Amino acid sequence: MFATEPPSKLLWAEFTGRATGTCKGKGGPMHITHPETGVMVTTGVVGSGLPIANGLAISSQNRGDGKVTVVCFGDGASNIGAFHEAMNMAQLYKLPVIFLCSNNKYGEHTAFAAHTDSESIVSRAAGYGMRGVQCDGNDPVDMYNTAKEAVDRARRGEGPTLIEAMTFRMLGHLFGADFSYVPKEIAEQGAKEDPIPRFRQLLLDTHVSESELDAIVADIEKEIDEAVEFALASPFPEVDELRVDVVKQEIAA
Repeated sequence: MFATEPPSKLLWAEFTGRATGTCKGKGGPMHITHPETGVMVTTGVVGSGLPIANGLAISSQNRGDGKVTVVCFGDGASNIGAFHEAMNMAQLYKLPVIFLCSNNKYGEHTAFAAHTDSESIVSRAAGYGMRGVQCDGNDPVDMYNTAKEAVDRARRGEGPTLIEAMTFRMLGHLFGADFSYVPKEIAEQGAKEDPIPRFRQLLLDTHVSESELDAIVADIEKEIDEAVEFALASPFPEVDELRVDVVKQEIAA
């Protein structure tokens, strides 16, 4: 019955651990899946999505279905072994996969310069013979154009792309966390580059009116409010669900 609900409701139900969630409340916010809309898996282990993305890309390549896998990770995750293994494999087999690194200049609480001595993440692509592109991750237009070019290349069978989207994390690593480890001048400059007001102004300058944008925002806020209400009104999983989808269920003849 819940499959007919909008994805936003099912995802919020999963965020709050409810039985109506996309993983029946057993995944939580760290393990989100919704294949119907292309969200295959999220993982709680930093960087572990990269080799999984290769597996999905191999499936697409073998099926010839034209799908392209995009895996998102931060600058901190680029230093684990799985990053290098996945990059090497993807380029070797020309997999239709895009490695999207959101470089917000901090790995959890550690500044980029304190955990990486190279000037950029994208420079590592050359070591695998892979195409690498750095873009302004706070500019939706630049982000779209960069991503589209990478997707088109992958669909043509020309292999993977490493995209380094330069951005800034507006809040601490954890909600409500102390943000004092970021120098004040860096935080202030990052706030000026917030992509939401930047894009809003671009739309106002080129495409839409203030009232049209306000209407869009109101619709989005209404959908989110309804999704949260749906989630909080949904039941938690029953105790009997502990073993369901975990161990093989024997079916009586």
